[in-house]
Amino acid sequence: MKEIDFKIYKKLFEQESISKSAVSTSVLKSDTFKGLINSEILLLSKVGRGLKISVHKKDLFKRFFETNFPEDIEVKTKSDNVRKYRNSKHSKVATESVFMFRGFIDIKINDEIVDMNFFTRKFRLFSSTANSVICEQICFVENLDTFLNAEKLLGTDLLFIHKYGRIGINSLSVFEAKKVLVFVDYDFNGLDEYLRIKSVFNQAILFIPDNYDELSEKFSLNLKGNRAKMSQRVSQSKDEMVIKIREDVARNNRFLEQQYWKYD
Repeated sequence: MKEIDFKIYKKLFEQESISKSAVSTSVLKSDTFKGLINSEILLLSKVGRGLKISVHKKDLFKRFFETNFPEDIEVKTKSDNVRKYRNSKHSKVATESVFMFRGFIDIKINDEIVDMNFFTRKFRLFSSTANSVICEQICFVENLDTFLNAEKLLGTDLLFIHKYGRIGINSLSVFEAKKVLVFVDYDFNGLDEYLRIKSVFNQAILFIPDNYDELSEKFSLNLKGNRAKMSQRVSQSKDEMVIKIREDVARNNRFLEQQYWKYD
């Protein structure tokens, strides 16, 4: 059920009756509401020229309300969603951004120096919900397997970054860097991610291999599903690198994954 359902049933729980005109059509047409009426837990009755909804079987309605809305709390986390709606995905909530890092240099995370060379060589990565990350050169890598081997293609001077889930603009605010490289799949989704990053870092550059045309002809795949959808941000971009990839993908209806290179 949605927030509107909660508000209506909460009013009924507290007041025991409300005007039918105060209830949204979506609630009135829902199977849940119809079930409550059919079982006579709720009753519809005339009041003047209108109708009112009242609680008829108080104990059963109390059980219904407490079962469907276990705790009446302000939703701030997914845990709150479960406690209030029994569904972690019910309401959109702010979540902490989890980033994974790889590199062979010292960087500063939350004002602490981190020896990335140690963590990368010993554990392959370092992960944090950082509030601030300062590094001279960074590279955002879209896919996990590529992230775990990116230095074999791009060298050891960069801090490689991979995020759990899509990178949002707000989550990028924690980074401070002079050079920003973006390594993504060469499709519309990858271009959209690059432009999202570039909207925060004007200096961001999309990594495109020198032999992209040759690689695309040899390894590209058919474009389908969500990959075939071009966002407005991508379609209207004047960025030369975006235009090159966008036109190639649209013309051939094919895309190149960033795993085109052999790293094992």
